[in-house]
Amino acid sequence: MATKDWDRYVGTAKVLVVGHDPRLQKSNTMADFCFFANYYFDQVDDPQYLKKRALAKSVFEFVGDISGGKYRDPEIYITNLCNDPLPSAPKGKTVYIPNAKALQGLEHIRDVLYKTNIEVIFAMSEQVNYWLQELGFYDSQDGYRNDAKPKRAGTESHPRYYAPSVNGCFKKICGNEYKADNRHSIFPILHVKNYPPEGRFLTYRPSYDRMRTTVSTLKMTHEGVD
Repeated sequence: MATKDWDRYVGTAKVLVVGHDPRLQKSNTMADFCFFANYYFDQVDDPQYLKKRALAKSVFEFVGDISGGKYRDPEIYITNLCNDPLPSAPKGKTVYIPNAKALQGLEHIRDVLYKTNIEVIFAMSEQVNYWLQELGFYDSQDGYRNDAKPKRAGTESHPRYYAPSVNGCFKKICGNEYKADNRHSIFPILHVKNYPPEGRFLTYRPSYDRMRTTVSTLKMTHEGVD
């Protein structure tokens, strides 16, 4: 069964968060709603309630912090590029999203944008942003699409997994603002569980500082202050 979008507040949504796929990274557990977002608002009878709520909380806290509190919880819509269950990747590897599933996901994202008043999009991970560029949603024009192309060793593996052709290429685009379909502001980001960037992700901190300034200015523009 497919994971459902977090669209409880679709009428007030201004932020679209796009994740990867519905499974937890180290288990086959699938969320009813993307990122277990309902756990953030509702008490759920689940022995892993606190762990799953922490994941949900990371999404809402990221948006609130990166926007300086200008976007509120009821203004956040959450989906994944793929909401269907996919074959697990080998241990320590990233699940591969096939072209057909990515295309289906992009069509859904465009449908969400059509029926909402989304002002800003946050798209997580190397692979999600590879597909969004490969399928023509946006173009960073810096060679990222070629660098992030799935490595053959991964796509020919059984089961398949995703790895970029050039390691570390995500630093090229993370935190930058681009225009999706020539109108929507989109920011590539790390998985929200890695926010704020620490440890091996510490080198991304300048990208996030820059993004925080850009998002705040963007919000003022939409409010007619700028």
